Amino acid sequence: MSRFSGRAPAVAVAVAVLVLVVGLVGCSRHGERGSVLVIGDSLTVSATDQGLSRDGWDIDARDGRTTPEGIEVAENHDAGRYERVIVALGTNDEDDEATYARRVDQMMKVLGPAPDVVWVNVDTITPELANHRAVNQAIQAATDRHGNLRLGDWDDYVTTVDGFDDMRAGDGVHYAPEGSEVRARWTLGLGRD
Repeated sequence: MSRFSGRAPAVAVAVAVLVLVVGLVGCSRHGERGSVLVIGDSLTVSATDQGLSRDGWDIDARDGRTTPEGIEVAENHDAGRYERVIVALGTNDEDDEATYARRVDQMMKVLGPAPDVVWVNVDTITPELANHRAVNQAIQAATDRHGNLRLGDWDDYVTTVDGFDDMRAGDGVHYAPEGSEVRARWTLGLGRD
């Protein structure tokens, strides 16, 4: 009789348990709801450069992205696996309220009822973006039509930040690094509440 024969069943059980635990951890990491998807444009790109990142967050942002392009991005993600989706689009859309309302409804149809959706509105303080108030009105109105949609009111928030006008880039649309850092911290807060 080998001196290891009594250990073989115990070792086999230990290995089986280890394989099971590793398998369960791997499955929960890839399949559990609890992560956040951010779909954004250049403002999100800049915010990401200034600290917008967190474990479990998937950030899909591109310069110049319009909302129709963002809808295509959403179609390529399984929104149901996310607890929250943050949509930060609208700056590159110059739609009237009715047209943008249809875009919001299209996005919400793609995302479905499973994730909590926060749609960040447009900072309309500068003359360059003042005509985007219709986009903001469409987002606000859509919160009444979609139970899982709420407004991320960036437009209001920037008015509460001391000296924020000095954190803007010269084009009246984008932000200096300090402004993008403010937006990064604010967006991270949207993922926590």
